[in-house]
Amino acid sequence: MLEQGLIKPSTSPWSFPVVVVKKKNGKLRFCVNYKPLNDITKKDNYPLPRIDELLDSLQDAQWFTTLDLASGYWQIKVRAEDQEKTAFITKFGTYEFKVMPFGLCNAPATFQRTMDKVLHGIKEKFVLVYLDDVIIYSKTFKDHIQHLEEVLNRIRKANLRLKAEKCYFAAAELQFLGHVVGKEGVKPDPEKVNKMVNYPEPQNIRELRGVLGLFSYYRRFIKDFAKVADPMYKLLKKDAPYEWTNLQQKAFENLRDKLTTAPIVQYPDFSKPFFLYTDASTIGLGAVLAQKTDDQEHVIAYASRTLIPAEKNYAITELECLAIVWAVKYFRHYLYGSKFTIITDHAALKWLLNSTTENNNKRLERWKIALSEYKYDIVYRKGTKHANADAFSRLDSTSTNNHTNPSTSHNDYG
Repeated sequence: MLEQGLIKPSTSPWSFPVVVVKKKNGKLRFCVNYKPLNDITKKDNYPLPRIDELLDSLQDAQWFTTLDLASGYWQIKVRAEDQEKTAFITKFGTYEFKVMPFGLCNAPATFQRTMDKVLHGIKEKFVLVYLDDVIIYSKTFKDHIQHLEEVLNRIRKANLRLKAEKCYFAAAELQFLGHVVGKEGVKPDPEKVNKMVNYPEPQNIRELRGVLGLFSYYRRFIKDFAKVADPMYKLLKKDAPYEWTNLQQKAFENLRDKLTTAPIVQYPDFSKPFFLYTDASTIGLGAVLAQKTDDQEHVIAYASRTLIPAEKNYAITELECLAIVWAVKYFRHYLYGSKFTIITDHAALKWLLNSTTENNNKRLERWKIALSEYKYDIVYRKGTKHANADAFSRLDSTSTNNHTNPSTSHNDYG
């Protein structure tokens, strides 16, 4: 790094220890533990993109290219007056960074802002960026060549460098942010799934958090994720003893099985209506967002969460209504502003949400008001399973009601 001009000898009063981290390719990454510095740093709240929204943007694309910036953070210079704050100590002496090192709390926000500026005006038209991962997507090969040329010109003008061996050009399917994307839709990256399938059962809290974090990353592909994973999450509760029983083992194996058989999640088509299936139990809430193409149902995303203690005291109608309100809020970026259909297996909700009279139950009345800003039909369907293959053919279309009244947004859904 000294020969590359990334660091220089330092006499700084600051000094932080070095940490060596093993990368996924087996090589070692040089890092510094900047926790004390981060604790006193004013945080940069520049937002990172939501990965699910990035993936949804690839709808209708036929050609894909991914670009990877070479040691992206190191391509950002640190102001001269701030370089002393990055000082680290080694057995060879103390050095400080001239470029932005890994480990600074504001490094991701700084890098994302830089890339957004570089790609301003074309971002989300045919190129997306998440930190140092860039994807170019196009409907035709001719367009793709033009789009690729535009992006490469921008990167060159910004004096940024790419890592050639990690760039993939003009493919019909490729890896992006832990997923495989193609014209048919999105699925979990098989390489990462295989690693998770072969991952041994966690032996302590730290390992359990890591395992749940990996599974949670792909929760949009796993129906009833929160319900299935609940026995494992219970071990994370304060003062809970770490006892890995058959209950946790079964949940662990169930999650692995669900991930290996996860469906290809298709891209949303905002010119077509959405169907929202909801369900509630004494454990948690579940929802499936779906669309219909050529009389075939396909999943856009799964969502679920467990109940908080207070919610476990709710009556069944309250739980089922909570599932609807929560699911609509969760999928708001798909549903708001367009008409959609809610499918429930709880008949009382049809009356409740269709009623124009005030409900004596203030919680239910508040939720009804919260939903009034959306345009939806509510459909009652017998049965307990949602989003099954013949769901659309069994909808009771006579029990719908169109809600179109605008209202002030309500965020208090509890």
